Amino acid sequence: MITNFYTNPEKINKETLTIDGDEAKHILSVLRHGSGDMIDVVDGCGTKYKVQIEEISRDFLQGRILSRTHKENEPNCHLTLAQAVCRKERMDFLIEKATEIGVSSLIPILTERNLIKVRGISSQKKKIDRWRRLAIASMKQSLRTVLPEIQDIIEFEQLLSKVKNYDLCLIASLTKDSKSIKECEQLKVGVKNILLIVGPEAGFTEEELSKAKTQGAIPISLGSRRLRTETAGVVFSSLVFHQLDDLG
Repeated sequence: MITNFYTNPEKINKETLTIDGDEAKHILSVLRHGSGDMIDVVDGCGTKYKVQIEEISRDFLQGRILSRTHKENEPNCHLTLAQAVCRKERMDFLIEKATEIGVSSLIPILTERNLIKVRGISSQKKKIDRWRRLAIASMKQSLRTVLPEIQDIIEFEQLLSKVKNYDLCLIASLTKDSKSIKECEQLKVGVKNILLIVGPEAGFTEEELSKAKTQGAIPISLGSRRLRTETAGVVFSSLVFHQLDDLG
């Protein structure tokens, strides 16, 4: 089975790269790779390296870079998913699947109807660190070369101030003025930087939707059935990539 491994870009130079810690232990102790073996390594910034292992120890390896490829298995569109924070196992699912699909960045958000409350900087840091580890694992599994950015948890109001930074903003909604993906004329091939917003299962308040539309967000229907929030995030992202013919 084809497998990509990951190392921090800071551990890569012109001719060699280093892998240490648990990743090196997995390569050497579990997969039984040794000196002279070839492996594929990604840096999370879009580059994959063909590497020949040269130096090894118990939890460390150094390899010589033989070749580089760029942006392999990556979509053309930069898709940011702003997702209402949900329960641990559901958020884990969302992080994994959003990474597999090709999402470039994920912003965890807190809305008026969020059932999950995140209190304290320490609690937030632990969640984000966990989500980043999950994203790394999913990036490797899906053979991507770009590690999605897991941004800090922010309030919905803070998110709206970022809408202007995107070419297009779509918000999941069940209101009567919502369009289907196919009806959204602004979503067309060539749009490069898109923000998707998904609320909790109870949906956004009327005030939140009104503020989002004032900032330029377009309400999009994902169908008549109410989806769990993590399902909605995956479906929304998939529909956008499909509409852009950008599934890879």
